[in-house]
Amino acid sequence: MISLNHQENLWGYRKRLFFIRQTLVDAFGVSRFTSLRVLDVGCGNGSQLALPLARQGLHITGIDPNATSITNAREKAEDLLNAKFLCISVEDISEYFDVVILSEVLEHVANPQDLLFKATSRLTRGGVAIVTTPNGYGEFELDRWLFDTFRLQRLVEVISSRNRKALASTDNDESPHIQFFTRRRLYNIFAQCGLEVWREAGSTLFSGPIIGHSLARSQRFVDWNAKITDRLPLAVASGWYFALRHKEQPGIAS
Repeated sequence: MISLNHQENLWGYRKRLFFIRQTLVDAFGVSRFTSLRVLDVGCGNGSQLALPLARQGLHITGIDPNATSITNAREKAEDLLNAKFLCISVEDISEYFDVVILSEVLEHVANPQDLLFKATSRLTRGGVAIVTTPNGYGEFELDRWLFDTFRLQRLVEVISSRNRKALASTDNDESPHIQFFTRRRLYNIFAQCGLEVWREAGSTLFSGPIIGHSLARSQRFVDWNAKITDRLPLAVASGWYFALRHKEQPGIAS
């Protein structure tokens, strides 16, 4: 299972791993965990999600349209026989999977409903989809707007470029957010794809670049930032995690 030594970061990557792990254990049982076949759509370089999951024994297929990200993912996965990374689109996938993940992807595409529908059409019966996305009107987007408006990029890169490279989950810097979701809109998209929400949670309270290069230099703040969100309304979280299943499927046993 996911190591408790995996350090949390500003975006709640450790928390996200635990959310996915617990979802899959509850959905399929501990005995099936390491036999599950997972499709990670928009996997980036795999460093923050696909590879940690593969190291827990899951059979990972990661796909991403960015060739540099896939090249780096393959290099990082050289010692993993249960992980493969392909520079293809979801339309090129003919296999079926127990789990489909779209993590921090839908906000980057022109037609998120179409991508979600095509991705989840590759689920086996009883399969589970995991979607994570920023709160389009949360702290991250406000922080990012201030960051861009006051042109702080150059200053931040000089101060902390080393940390940024270590944490980056993709090597594609040319894919900005073009969708800004509310939970109501996401629920509508899920319903239009024939999906229902089984479980949801918030990521962190603060996650934008200004916070990332100030308060988030303290690990105590980072840990608090992830924990406090669980005590607050989902509306104030910087991002959301959703576990989904097709509506016509029978209930998932815990």
